[in-house]
Amino acid sequence: MGVFRTVELLKDHTRKGTFQEESEARKIVISIYYPDTDGLLNKNESEIIYMDLFRPCEQQARAILQDIGMNMDIIDGLSTSISKRTFQQKSKRSYPVIIYSPALGLDRDMYIYNIQSLVKQEFIVVTVSAAYEAMFTVCPSGEFINQSEAMRNIQATDYTELHHLISIRKKDIQYVLSYLSNLNVKDKDRMGSFDMDKVGIIGHSIGGATALDLTMEDDRIKAAVLLDASMHLYIENEVKNNTVPILVLRQKASALESLRNILQKKIANDFIKGQEKLFWNWNGYKSFLKIRNATHMSFSDMPLFEEDETLYQRTCGTHNQINELVTKFFQEHLLDQGNAYSTLISHNHSDFCVINGSGDEVL
Repeated sequence: MGVFRTVELLKDHTRKGTFQEESEARKIVISIYYPDTDGLLNKNESEIIYMDLFRPCEQQARAILQDIGMNMDIIDGLSTSISKRTFQQKSKRSYPVIIYSPALGLDRDMYIYNIQSLVKQEFIVVTVSAAYEAMFTVCPSGEFINQSEAMRNIQATDYTELHHLISIRKKDIQYVLSYLSNLNVKDKDRMGSFDMDKVGIIGHSIGGATALDLTMEDDRIKAAVLLDASMHLYIENEVKNNTVPILVLRQKASALESLRNILQKKIANDFIKGQEKLFWNWNGYKSFLKIRNATHMSFSDMPLFEEDETLYQRTCGTHNQINELVTKFFQEHLLDQGNAYSTLISHNHSDFCVINGSGDEVL
């Protein structure tokens, strides 16, 4: 199945000066990915390459990716299933919606492996930018938003600043949710396209902490997937809605001892405290899994850009496993379609395993 993509710039005029460099209304760039369920695309339809995701600022994006050590020859060779055409036909049905919140510094669309997988299972996926926080943000007008100077100096132990970023992201996503509801009744081409009764959210790293926080506050979110979320930033919300189904996917370093090898001692300790608190206090359905070969960035496209062929192949395998778990979780716990997810995790697997709140494998 083909995938359509459209990019839109939203402006929240109720918010100004979110970052020092942002003097105007808050800018929120979104990519909306639609499934081609009506077969509008033919087999010879042109598809964009990966760098086309950053149109019309490919050269600026290229310079930054190259500067952080990405292999541009590999990126230039990456294809997608995304059509060069924009979806323009009036929708004949509504689709469940998945909101995507990226890791700190990453562009909203650097999760194409998972986005395409979800869209081909007939979800609409909406990725939400983190302007001035991400290493760059491309606006459809051609404006290129660089990362804020303050973001280049932020530390993992700056909990207050990180919580501030989460609050900004939550307001961005809530604005997007209201915008999508508006399209359902006012946009003649997309009227009724978004099933706002079936909204899920996926967040990676600080995006996962945002997704969790928002799920507890906003009853429009009906299911959540946390991709190696920043659990050291988890605060149990006073106005909490903790009966929503959640899937927590962790990297191979999921327990305290292994975390201390890659994180500062305080962060590792706080991380496990937050993870344990979530595990024991969440009243809704919860599933905690560890992806055995995954690192923190394995939940994004980033490792695909590395030169190591072995790493590339391992990442592809990890991505396939994540795609299966995430898709089946949403099908069962957002769409109420069977028990494929429950069946999948009830058996032993070499690629992932069930863990408890401490991050230890459950035998």
